Amino acid sequence: MVSATTLAQAAEPLKVLLIDGQNNHKWKETTPLIQQTLEGSGRFTVDVATSPAKGGDMSTFQPKFADYDVVVSNYNGEMWSEATREAFEKYVAGGGGFVAVHAADNSFPQWDAYNRMIGLGGWGGRNQNSGPYVRWRDGKVVRDTQAGRGGSHGRRHPFLVIVRDASHPVTKGLPSSWMQAQDELYAELRGPAVNMHVLATAMSDKSTGGTGEHEPILMAINFGNGRVFHTTMGHDAEAMSGIAFQVTLQRGAEWAATGEVTLPAVDEQTLTSDAPAKRDPASIGDASAVDFSKPPALDAAGWVSIFNGKDLTGWSQKNGTATYRVEDGVVIGKTAVGSPNSFMCSDKEYGDFELTFEVKVDKGLNSGVQIRSCSLPDYKNGRVHGPQVEIESAPGESGYIYSEGTGRGWISKTQPIKDAYQNDQWNRYLVRAVGERLQVWVNGKKVEDLTDAESSQKGFFGLQVHGIGKDQGPYEVRWRDIQVRELPAE
Repeated sequence: MVSATTLAQAAEPLKVLLIDGQNNHKWKETTPLIQQTLEGSGRFTVDVATSPAKGGDMSTFQPKFADYDVVVSNYNGEMWSEATREAFEKYVAGGGGFVAVHAADNSFPQWDAYNRMIGLGGWGGRNQNSGPYVRWRDGKVVRDTQAGRGGSHGRRHPFLVIVRDASHPVTKGLPSSWMQAQDELYAELRGPAVNMHVLATAMSDKSTGGTGEHEPILMAINFGNGRVFHTTMGHDAEAMSGIAFQVTLQRGAEWAATGEVTLPAVDEQTLTSDAPAKRDPASIGDASAVDFSKPPALDAAGWVSIFNGKDLTGWSQKNGTATYRVEDGVVIGKTAVGSPNSFMCSDKEYGDFELTFEVKVDKGLNSGVQIRSCSLPDYKNGRVHGPQVEIESAPGESGYIYSEGTGRGWISKTQPIKDAYQNDQWNRYLVRAVGERLQVWVNGKKVEDLTDAESSQKGFFGLQVHGIGKDQGPYEVRWRDIQVRELPAE
């Protein structure tokens, strides 16, 4: 994960004006989440413009759009004044950026320019006179002119988002599909749909009260010289906890502001198609959110499984001839006589993180999990090296940290706890790495808390099967429920 600090140093923050004040959704709860999501990336600063309440004097609502790189709307309410509408049209058509979030596409059904900006909208009396439905059928966008209402959704539920244009800056580098957290899946939206490009869709399944159609979820629209990003995701706090919502909002806002995306993409290990990945927007970019006095909280947002329970997709073996297989949701490593230490390594590298897994090792074998480790052609012929969290049947050094392959030996200089690991049962490990600080808990017992300036602060995870001598073994070590929660850098 690229830290907020790194991004802020790379480019001047973009100025965002976030509009709220009226909405049939809980805007007082969601506006702070949108602000946290954008500012947490390090790419944006956000000001909020709140309109008068319903029935108030809308002529007093006159945001200075021209002072900002992009306007983000969390507004669904009464019509703005004519002067404000004219200023907004001029701003976007003149090259300003605009982002419509969820119910913002319910707004202003009678405002022609606004409907051309968002491409599609719902409710507010929209029907066939507002424009066509837009669906994805047989591999292409279809504009359906049949009569009917504009706007519907079934029951809230997690749903699969499918990228339809992987080359657009917003979606480039993202997985081909991913799960969004529980949300309203908007359907039957209608509008002019001119200069509109569908970036991603989702199936509005009839079993959830949907249409049975692939409905647009992410859209990019050109309006004059301006760019508009339209996301239908983001109904409430639960929906906005979805990393899918957060990442696409950040990337869409940057594209709307600049025409480019410099924010890092995330891969299929972060945005999975099996289950929705979530995190608290308040924790994005906030290293102070880490409480070092407590172990990682397994109920916190942002945990992602990095072992799918079926095969070793996303992992590759380095060094040694030990064998690895998957059975019943468990990675099983088996020793090979005469083999050096073997490692099943994550293809992805990690910087600051919290890691958890369960492990069971045969008596007589010691093992470990590499963290922030490396394998370089010009270092000992690719020898895996870096910090290793020790796994060993009790009494032993389980939970302490060894510097594998470097010649440094134990990073943990004192090792008073020998019984945290429980033999012949599954053992829960919790590991936290932030900057130079490394912490380990085994079965809820804090075993290690140290700082280490010499080791790399970014690298892969590796599941070790230790080498054995002649007439030993064979032994096995088993891992399951391997999850990681990436943290912003200090």
